[in-house]
Amino acid sequence: MQLNTQIDQTLTEPLSSYIPRGQNVLQTVFKVHFDNFREVYDEKYSKTYGKYRIDRITEVVEEFIKCGDYKEGLARIKCTSPDCGHDYFVPLSCKGFYLCPSCHQKRTLLFSEQITQEVLLMLPHRQWVFCIPKCLRVFFKHDRMLFSDISRLIFQMLQSYYDNVSANFIQTGAIIAYESAGDFLRWNAHWHGLVLEGGFDEEGGFVYLPISDTKRMTELFRRLVIKYFQEKKLITERFARNLLSWKNSGFSVDNSIRIYGNDHKAREALAQYIAKPPVSLEKIKYEPFHEKVLYKTPKYNAYFKENFKFFDVLDFIAALTAHIPPKGKQYIRRYGLYSSRTRGIWLGMEFCIRLAPPGWKEKYLDNPADSKQISAEIPECSMEKKVEKSTWARLIKKVYGTDPLKCPRCGSEMKILAIIMDPGETEKILRHLAKIGRPPPNFDPASMN
Repeated sequence: MQLNTQIDQTLTEPLSSYIPRGQNVLQTVFKVHFDNFREVYDEKYSKTYGKYRIDRITEVVEEFIKCGDYKEGLARIKCTSPDCGHDYFVPLSCKGFYLCPSCHQKRTLLFSEQITQEVLLMLPHRQWVFCIPKCLRVFFKHDRMLFSDISRLIFQMLQSYYDNVSANFIQTGAIIAYESAGDFLRWNAHWHGLVLEGGFDEEGGFVYLPISDTKRMTELFRRLVIKYFQEKKLITERFARNLLSWKNSGFSVDNSIRIYGNDHKAREALAQYIAKPPVSLEKIKYEPFHEKVLYKTPKYNAYFKENFKFFDVLDFIAALTAHIPPKGKQYIRRYGLYSSRTRGIWLGMEFCIRLAPPGWKEKYLDNPADSKQISAEIPECSMEKKVEKSTWARLIKKVYGTDPLKCPRCGSEMKILAIIMDPGETEKILRHLAKIGRPPPNFDPASMN
């Protein structure tokens, strides 16, 4: 009774700024069709997309389906002004990657912020893109761990180039991201890299080493990858020779995009690009009557010779879930100066301190006493607890231009008052809100029946 009275008192006006999201069309597709997909997976899709993956897929899908569902848990946010008392409810998120576009986008924004503000030195970088032929991409579909070896191979190749050109050991840094999805969700294993354009010699001086001849780099990349596949006994010597004889090899290397040390917007945009989710909600439309999904891209695709594609709904689910990584595996790796271990000793490297990004300096140099306690390894995405609590609100403001923790009535600060996960309590709250004609945004009261 007391809870109902509080809700009646505070929810007397509609929320005029931030509108909490509800469930999306992709979740509808999975809710309606995933059980059927799971039943036919072994027979229809396992040969193409990999055996023994349905358990992992199911684990991710079950969490994704609950994302943004008020019935699965909600948070109550209330104005701190005693004269206002305005509050509203938001659903909880699944915090999943790759399948959930919303939660993955939050991860992408956090990644780009951390990379730009705390990792990339204030020096020129290049974006690199490494592609392999279709006949080799299939191996990454059935062995989900091969990507890490190729990521390491790419960094070692660049490191070797810098060492040979300078005739000395050069300390450089790179962030290599593996991506499996191409246009229309087709399987296209490739790698993106943010690579320092040069490195530091033994005296700590920066040696600028631009790489302009990508033709030779492509040939080197081709030979190293083919050698790797042959040594792993994934291909025969005969097939390796055949690959080396191809005039159009299917291998490509591009580094046409350069970013300067002080161009923060470009650095952040590229960091977001290499960590983007495999699918965007804006590109898909579900047609339940025909059990089809329309996937549309804004640009014409030269490979498919169109900018849209119709999927049978089960084929769409198969194509999308193929890009879910193994549990606990990170597709983005950091090397050299940007590895977590080396960043842990930046305080002992004068050139890193001098050229470190502003966020790193603010975090570690403004408090010298605290900076001495830095661990030998820095977590991949370390955030202080105070910052972590405000992350949700900050990202909402960044994406939508509105602050969910600013009261739309009086402009005062709002705070998270409670997180309710008990099914009985959430149902009680939602039924009461529906009864007084004030259900939360994007919530269908009929779903309670």
